[in-house]
Amino acid sequence: MSLVFTGCQTASDPGGAPVAALTTTSLPEPMTIAPPAPLAAPLPIPQPAPNLVQPPAIAPFTPANASPVGRPWPAGWVNAWVPLESWGKFNGLPKPVLLSGGKEPLYQLQSGNGLVLVKIGSPSVNMAGMQFGLGFAPRLIKGLPYVHSLDAQKTLQALADAFFRLPATNRTVVIDAGHGGRDGGTLGTTGHEQEKHYTLDWARRLAPLLAVRGWRVVLTRTNDIEISLADRVAVADRVKADLFLSLHFNSGIPNRDLMGLETYCLTPTGMPSNIIREYDDDVREAHPNNAFDEQNIQLASRLHGSLLRATGAVDRGVRRARFMTVLRGQNRPAVLIEGGYLSNVGEARRIAMPEYRQALAEGVARALE
Repeated sequence: MSLVFTGCQTASDPGGAPVAALTTTSLPEPMTIAPPAPLAAPLPIPQPAPNLVQPPAIAPFTPANASPVGRPWPAGWVNAWVPLESWGKFNGLPKPVLLSGGKEPLYQLQSGNGLVLVKIGSPSVNMAGMQFGLGFAPRLIKGLPYVHSLDAQKTLQALADAFFRLPATNRTVVIDAGHGGRDGGTLGTTGHEQEKHYTLDWARRLAPLLAVRGWRVVLTRTNDIEISLADRVAVADRVKADLFLSLHFNSGIPNRDLMGLETYCLTPTGMPSNIIREYDDDVREAHPNNAFDEQNIQLASRLHGSLLRATGAVDRGVRRARFMTVLRGQNRPAVLIEGGYLSNVGEARRIAMPEYRQALAEGVARALE
């Protein structure tokens, strides 16, 4: 088995809000609505917990009494809005409870080892302590919470059914350090260091950590050279890589307040992306890597949680994007990691520290044990 790694600006609107938090479009009609089920009585509204810089330990999302992987998806849940309670019942979960009301009610589902928090109108869902981008914001229909069937199947169900399983033997990992040569990537605010040098250092630190864990390690670049995106994909094909991981650092210019870790995988067909940049985000597009939609988000979840624990960084979520060429053509599970914002002065200082890049490498390596 083999693994590959390859970055990087989160676009923002004029007010500084990331595009990822704004992109919520709908599929063409007709759209069906699955039949609802009555909700449990709401619980008293709790006080919200403060934001933590150091995240708690994150367990894989595994609902209680989950059915085996591969069970048929309900026929009525195709291109439909699905009651949150019905999805919960499909996974043996208790009824969702209302945590807070108002214009954007917050609902909670209790799983065997973690909570699922769904906020009406929000472009993300919190599962087992981590943020995951959605293609469609959940909505109230006749007073009941609904999620889109694509989000239910490609995000909630993918994480509920199974956590990503690594190959036990004969595994090869390809680590792709983003940028290189004339392509310097984003520029740090501390010491004017270019992204390309930090990604290469991260990859070099990661390689021996994976080797001692039984991986055959292949790097797309070992020095400061420019490699096309097509050639990065070709490396993975040539060594028959099982996984692809791309290493990058981010920029939020002109918003210098953005900070934290983001992990990306390819957007499923039919779903809008969380971030589009200047790409024509056609939801009808189908790419080779879409054959691995479920494995992609399972792997991204595994990596993202491990990196949060290793670094204590802000959780900016597991997200989906279609513009990332280096992901689209992969014939294997593929993930791109943004290890922090070089446009943020404080985070740029952390990224400039060898100890932080070592923590990033160890976080990835632990996820791939």
